[in-house]
Amino acid sequence: MNHEVQGKDDRSSEHEKSSCLVIASTISKLAKRCVLRMNTVHFSLMVCDENSSPKQILFWCILKTAQFFSDFIIKGISDENEIFLELPPDMLATSLSALKSTNSNVRCVKIRLTDKTTPCMTIEIELTTEYGMKRSYVHDIPVNLIPVTSWSDYSDPPVKDYSVSVELCQFKKIKMVLERFKKLGPYVSISITPDDLLCTTISASTVTVTTIFQNSRVCYKKENEGEQKVRVDVKRLCQLLSCEQLMPRQTTLHFFENKMIHFDLNCDNFNLHFYLLTVEE
Repeated sequence: MNHEVQGKDDRSSEHEKSSCLVIASTISKLAKRCVLRMNTVHFSLMVCDENSSPKQILFWCILKTAQFFSDFIIKGISDENEIFLELPPDMLATSLSALKSTNSNVRCVKIRLTDKTTPCMTIEIELTTEYGMKRSYVHDIPVNLIPVTSWSDYSDPPVKDYSVSVELCQFKKIKMVLERFKKLGPYVSISITPDDLLCTTISASTVTVTTIFQNSRVCYKKENEGEQKVRVDVKRLCQLLSCEQLMPRQTTLHFFENKMIHFDLNCDNFNLHFYLLTVEE
C-alpha cells in the first residue's frame, strides 16, 4: 500500500472534536458508504448518489487539516499527495463516539492509515481518567482505496449560477416545522414568495399546510428571475438538517432553476454542503 496518513489532534477545542462526531453521525443516516478525500490542506467527506451518472453529490463537507491536527503527514501517489478512500460512516461515528461534547477527558486523537488484513483507518483516542490515569481506545475501520482512474467521479461539485440565494436566520425553527411536516406526507415544496420570503408547503389528502418564514432574507437574485420552487423528499431533508446542532455561523439556501436546492452551512472551521434534486409530481 503506497499511501501514508498520520494525524495527531491535541489542540482543537471540545466543540471542534464533537463536531466531527456530529458530521459522521449525519452521514451515517444518509448512506452506508461515504468517500473521504485527503490532501495536505483539507479533508473532504462526501456522499454520492451511486445510481446517477455522472455521480451526483448529495453531501459534501470540507475540514481544514491545520485547524484540527497539530501534526499531519500524508503521502499519496499524486503530485498533490491526495488519497481517496471509501469507508462505512456508521463505523466512523462509533469510533468517534468518545468525542461527545459532554466528555471533557479527551487528551488527543490519532488517525493513521494502516495495512492490516485489509487496509484500515486506525483511530486512537487517548483519555485521562478522573484519577489522572491514561486510557486509550483503538478502532480499525476497513477502507477501500479508490483507484486514480475513478477520482474524477469524486471531484468538487461545480459552482453553479444560482437563480436565488436566501440567508436562513431561523434554521432551527425550519427544522422543527419540517419534522412536523414529515408526519403529513413524503414530499415538501420549498419556494420563494413574491415578497422574497421562504415558504414551505406540504399537501395531504385532507389538508394543505403552508409556513412562511418572515426573517429569511434574499441575498442574491438573478435579474428577471421568476418563481423558484422545488419539491423534495421531506424525510431526507430532515436527516440533512440534523446537522443544525453544529451551530453554523451562517446558513444559505441556493435555488438552481427549479431543479435543485443547495444548503451551504458555514461553520467556524469547516463548511457543509448538501444538495437535493427536485422530485416530479
